[in-house]
Amino acid sequence: MDEGEFEQLIKLCEYSDLSASEVIRSCVFKNRLPKARTPILEKQTYLELKKIGTNINQIAKHYNSNIPVPSDKLTAFLALKEKLNLLIKHLVDDH
Repeated sequence: MDEGEFEQLIKLCEYSDLSASEVIRSCVFKNRLPKARTPILEKQTYLELKKIGTNINQIAKHYNSNIPVPSDKLTAFLALKEKLNLLIKHLVDDH
C-alpha cells in the first residue's frame, strides 16, 4: 500500500468510524464502502425537527377541530413557526 492509498484508508476509517481492518473487510468481502457515521449535530437536528413536527401536528389537529384557538396558543404557534424558519435557514446556509 503506497502513501496515497494509506491516506485514503485513513479517511475511510474516519468517515465510517471503523477500524482499518473493518473497512478493508467491508470493501473486499462485501464489495461496498462502509456506511458513514451520522454526525451528532444531524442527530440533534433530527430530534429537534421531530419535536417541532409533533407540536405542529397537535396545533393542526386542534385547528381542524373547529374549536376556537386561544390567543396564547396562537402566539405559541407563531413562535414555533419562527423557530422552524430559523432552523431551516441554518440548515440551508450550512450546506
